[in-house]
Amino acid sequence: MEFQDLFEGNQDRFLTYTTTGARRDDGKLVAKYRTVQEHVTDDLWQCHLDGKQSLGLSPLRDGKVKWGAVDVDYYPLELSDDDLRDLLREWRDPCLISRSKSGGIHIIAFADDWVDADMMRKYLTAKRDAVLRAELIDHAQEIFPKQDDGDGSQMNLPSFGTERAPLFYSYPGLQGVVGDDMPWHEIGRVSEGDMAKAILSAMTPKPKKRGRPTRERKSGGGFARPTEGYGMQGRNNYLYACGASTRARGADNDQVEEIIRVVNEEFASEDSELGHKGPITDERRLNTVIQQVKKLKQEPVLDISYDTVARMNEDWAILVVDGKLKFLQVCTGMCFSRADFQTYTQPLTTMVNGKRVPIAPLWIADPDRAEYSGIVIEAPDYDGPGFNIFEGWAVQPRASDASLWVDYVERILCGGDKDLAHWVMSWIADGVQRPWSLHPGTAIALRGRQGGGKSFLGKMIARLLKPAQTQEIEDSGRMFERFNRRLFGSTFVFAEESVFTESRQQANQLKVFITSNLWTYEQKHLATFSGKNVHRLIATTNDEQAVHLDDDDRRWTVIEVETMFDDMTSEEARAAWQPYYEIDPSVVLGYLLQYAVDHDLIARPHITHAKREAKIASDPVLEVLHNIAMAGVVPDNTRDNGVIASAVLHREARKLGASPYDKPVVLANRAKKMLGLGSEATVRNAKHITDLHRTVDGDGAPMIHPVFGNGGQARGFDLGPLSEFRAKLARITGATYPDGGWEPYGVPQPNDDGEPRASAADVERMYEERYMRKHGEASPF
Repeated sequence: MEFQDLFEGNQDRFLTYTTTGARRDDGKLVAKYRTVQEHVTDDLWQCHLDGKQSLGLSPLRDGKVKWGAVDVDYYPLELSDDDLRDLLREWRDPCLISRSKSGGIHIIAFADDWVDADMMRKYLTAKRDAVLRAELIDHAQEIFPKQDDGDGSQMNLPSFGTERAPLFYSYPGLQGVVGDDMPWHEIGRVSEGDMAKAILSAMTPKPKKRGRPTRERKSGGGFARPTEGYGMQGRNNYLYACGASTRARGADNDQVEEIIRVVNEEFASEDSELGHKGPITDERRLNTVIQQVKKLKQEPVLDISYDTVARMNEDWAILVVDGKLKFLQVCTGMCFSRADFQTYTQPLTTMVNGKRVPIAPLWIADPDRAEYSGIVIEAPDYDGPGFNIFEGWAVQPRASDASLWVDYVERILCGGDKDLAHWVMSWIADGVQRPWSLHPGTAIALRGRQGGGKSFLGKMIARLLKPAQTQEIEDSGRMFERFNRRLFGSTFVFAEESVFTESRQQANQLKVFITSNLWTYEQKHLATFSGKNVHRLIATTNDEQAVHLDDDDRRWTVIEVETMFDDMTSEEARAAWQPYYEIDPSVVLGYLLQYAVDHDLIARPHITHAKREAKIASDPVLEVLHNIAMAGVVPDNTRDNGVIASAVLHREARKLGASPYDKPVVLANRAKKMLGLGSEATVRNAKHITDLHRTVDGDGAPMIHPVFGNGGQARGFDLGPLSEFRAKLARITGATYPDGGWEPYGVPQPNDDGEPRASAADVERMYEERYMRKHGEASPF
């Protein structure tokens, strides 16, 4: 049975009802419902169609549905055939419109396969908001399925005998008026892709209006029409707001009445703000509004018409920043001082009392000038007092094949690591879906040789968002320069080929930049202000170390991007990369807007091998300890134990970039704290080689002997058993160390085959200098 196939769902129970025909005050039919815990048989389906027993079902089955409905509870809802055709035309996708039991309508959509309940509900919500007029939307808040899982709420099915009759139906390219028999097999189905398109379309903001809208001048110097708030809550309020504006601009009683009556007649057109209700025809009601406005104080007639003010509002607005008045250029988002604003707008003039005067002073004094309190970055539907710099996405999202984009992230960027790729995709999608939201508190560092495709990530993201939401910085030092106003609202900050490893101060600034909820912005000669920190930082470098990392870093995900081609200009490289550069950004946007973001996941960095290496390289003390753990040998310690002299640690750390101002005891205490060692680990029998002495063996071959400082009783600390030391260090570095015990340090001899601590020439020179100081002549050797 086609009817039964259409309304698949939970058939382990059903809803039925009885009614006396009584109605509530809102017109809804009063009914007594009961849920029957029985399987729906073929006989029950037929009884429903015959009008003998009503059947109500939930569309849910294991969290998925094949149909859903918008319940429009507006009673009675009178719709002509033309109205129904128009509704279907605007709905576009296949659907069925049927009567509900109380005289409203159900708009029912059928999927071509099982889809998630959440997707069906989002799809129907998007269609409802895009198609139904405002007063119907208020009565269409009930959408089936109501739940994502479980048994689900039940809805009375259409075609209960002659009741709840289907009115219109559609299928691709055709519309049908229901006759005596409903051709259920002709009802069209909606694909999951078309549902996704509708959802994406609803997520995309409409073109943004800046300042106050320009309106055609009527009389009395023009007037401002309400666009939100109280003035939009019905025709009376709308007319009153228009009249109040004319009064404030100097309109007399006759002009007030004329304007209100003209605006009321505009309601005859459905294109007007409240046109779906038509003009107010009750003269007493209309006259009440007119008299209310006439009681308002008539202000002096202004020297500038509202139309001129509205045109200025399209380009300029008063902006209050940190208690200071600035002048905002709407198209650029830049602020000007009063003097600069007046100089900039000096060519704009108007006629006043036969003289041409500048518009700027008149606009500044006008009550209808555009005003904002502060600068913000918020969602597209923000209607607060601040100037919202978010203007939407750069392209329209499109649901299509995004496999090349996924391949780039998974294979090229993340080297086939799917867990890492999911982290990266979630991190990017979070910023793309909500560019106005607070950062996740983490950042990405990409390192690798040139030609690996690191910069492609930034290039693609920049194609998805407007310029104000992306910022590229070539010099890492500019990240924290004083005049940084351009950074405000930049969701993604790309630090191309920057190095964040040289300055500990800069590294500390980066920590705050990545995690702080507020950031301070300043424009030259203008007020400083604090704003929401939405910045998501992506740093790229060709160097071995991308960023400076503390041993307890909780911010950076470091990714090693493998080099694909040594020569990016080669024919092979160009051919391989060409498909990626041809990826449609609208498809990528569609994919990212639908990506399921794991916000808890991206609040913590993903631990990679590259991050472990960067963490070690960021701390000279940690790198010294790492090298000791790998070799199982403590420098200068000729015994097979883990005792290291503080001076030796200092010497080795200085070779790896430690500050010359850090004393040996400071670095030693840092190492002990890192390993969780207490004062009991301190020793005074550590080995520290301060010089080398040369002798010959019995065969006359040269030999090198170490000279230990303090007679081999240097201050230091005990690293403990090698296995325990390695385990402690592995918790910090994440590295895997070899097995084995401590080995003694062997002083390099001139004839060693391995890589000596000092070359034979160095040893020879050291010995010669020592011999010359002692004997005053060259060595006989």
